[in-house]
Amino acid sequence: MTTIVRSGDGLGGKAARGGIIAISGQLARSIVQASSIVVLARLLEPSAFGYVAMVVAITGFGEVLRELGLSKAAVQATTLTKGQRDNLFWMSTGLGILLSGIVFLAAPSIAGFYEEPVLEEITRWIAVTFALNGIGAQFRASIQRELRFTANAVIDIAGPTLGLLVAVTMALGGASYWALVGQQLTVAVVVNIGLMLVGGWFPRLPHRGEHMRDLVVYGANLLGAQSLWYASSNIDTILVGARLGPTAAGMYNRVFQLMKLPITQLNNPAMRVALPVLSRLREDGPRYRAFLVRGQAVLLHLVVPVLALAGALAGPLIEVVLGPAWLPAVSTFTALAVAGLFQAASFVANWIFMSSGQTGAQLRLALVTRPLVIVAVIVGSFWGMVGVAVGYAVSMTALWPLSLWWAGRASGIDIGVLFGNALRAIVAHVLAAGMAAGAVALISAAHPLYDLAIGVFVMLAALGLEALCWRRLRDDLRGVIGVRSLLRSRPA
Repeated sequence: MTTIVRSGDGLGGKAARGGIIAISGQLARSIVQASSIVVLARLLEPSAFGYVAMVVAITGFGEVLRELGLSKAAVQATTLTKGQRDNLFWMSTGLGILLSGIVFLAAPSIAGFYEEPVLEEITRWIAVTFALNGIGAQFRASIQRELRFTANAVIDIAGPTLGLLVAVTMALGGASYWALVGQQLTVAVVVNIGLMLVGGWFPRLPHRGEHMRDLVVYGANLLGAQSLWYASSNIDTILVGARLGPTAAGMYNRVFQLMKLPITQLNNPAMRVALPVLSRLREDGPRYRAFLVRGQAVLLHLVVPVLALAGALAGPLIEVVLGPAWLPAVSTFTALAVAGLFQAASFVANWIFMSSGQTGAQLRLALVTRPLVIVAVIVGSFWGMVGVAVGYAVSMTALWPLSLWWAGRASGIDIGVLFGNALRAIVAHVLAAGMAAGAVALISAAHPLYDLAIGVFVMLAALGLEALCWRRLRDDLRGVIGVRSLLRSRPA
């Protein structure tokens, strides 16, 4: 039996170098995605985004089912045989094809739910992406297991870049919402072909003698948690679309995507580095905790200031990024930025659950908390688009300390340090962002770009002053900056 193993040497340097590559690649991808938000918001009407968002909010659940947690199961496994890898490939591919067929047949029902006939054809084309993503899933898992961060980053830049070019070309030709459909299909094709080309292996026929139970159980538990997470994270778009129509859904979708941009662009590469490294270190308690604390600090001190400042300066930010036509969504964006702060603070709990194999505990947490998120959003929907965002923000705030406590109880890790790190980052950056908002309100520049420039300057100055007066914050920031020293470390 041939086993795919991973070396445990030089993890500090590998993790830091991998993190720099992953974050650099994600930075390039974030530029592409930000360009997509800015350019397409000016080429397409809000209803175009609303149509596609209404479909994806429902069909995206199929992507969670298609994944079945098998990619994460493959990444976190201490060892993985070639036979197990082949079996996982055929399972992922089969599920992807099956779900493509189900979504294709469900297209009339989705259009009927929203009472929007145009959604039927959109749904059928979106269904194709499930089969494509199913084929590429285990190739991505293999690349992540082998810590091939450069290959992963190049693929994740190429797909969105070509997708944006296709969308802009179609939008200029008057394709309306079809430009967004073409964008999604292009990304799926380019990314999954790229994964197969650089994967370095070719799947053989399934093997009956391979032990798959642990991988499937891990994935099934993760699937349950991810399903509840997806439902609670997309019920807002579904409610806005069903109650207020495609224009409101488009506005909500764009500001939600704008809020998610710094989270996904930093959490995704952080997860790709953290999960395989923490999975290796789970038998080494001190190193595991040290990596966890350092990784959390780096992530929070990059994500939280961006979200805090964006929420504080929501008016000029939306006017610059999306245009004056999107200003009715300012209050919605501010509430969503608050939700993003606490959502980012909760990510370290997911690192603990997945790297320690405690997906059962993760599922139980989701069973308790995610229905509460759904209820909060439904209640908020009676006050329109802003109420939906406020309900989401309240639920994310309450979920943060509970998720940390639950992860600590399941894994035996003292979460006091993790809670303190997050609270310190949130308080420091929100206070600095508040000072920036106050300065902008007092000065009242003639152009929103000037407002943003003033806000950034004041926030940096306020943060510097806080660091001088607050030793623990100063130590946190030094620790974040000190990560770069790991780049020069040689493998042990």
